[in-house]
Amino acid sequence: MAAARAGARARVVILGSGWAGTKVARSLRKDLFDVRVVSPSTSFLFTPLLPSAAVGTLEFRAIQEPVRTIAEESYQAKAVATDFERRVVTCRDLFRDDFEFELPYDWLVVATGCKTETFGIVDDTRRDVCFLKHLSHARKIRNRVVECFERASNLAHHHHEDAAAASSSSSSSSSLSLSRGGHD
Repeated sequence: MAAARAGARARVVILGSGWAGTKVARSLRKDLFDVRVVSPSTSFLFTPLLPSAAVGTLEFRAIQEPVRTIAEESYQAKAVATDFERRVVTCRDLFRDDFEFELPYDWLVVATGCKTETFGIVDDTRRDVCFLKHLSHARKIRNRVVECFERASNLAHHHHEDAAAASSSSSSSSSLSLSRGGHD
């Protein structure tokens, strides 16, 4: 712990901004630790409320918290290598694939989460399956629900117009036949 021995705050690098990474980052005393978060995401997502956001009960912004509010510095990047002897994490910038940087640490917290396992039931090529694990999944569901309501509304509107047109044509034809019948 070079930084801690030199009198500076110990640097804690946290890989991941999910439940575990966010809990650790919030729990550490900022007067004792220099907290840095590396994550592809810029925010912590309160996943239990994703269904409420998907159906519109809550706005998307209400279920996420920016990482910058829980750490001194955050990097929108992915960790690609760790040198435990040098105590350095090599990170790749999320938007510039050719840009890598090293981040020294005194303490390393690996809280990268996990990938959803479907046990072969669903493969990655299926676009009609939504796991509701990320904000993009909730947005996809909400957009699809809105689309279905719009289609139903359009169908009902067209059905109403067709029924009105049929009704007016049948009433006008019956009035024509009545008026013809009266003059013969």
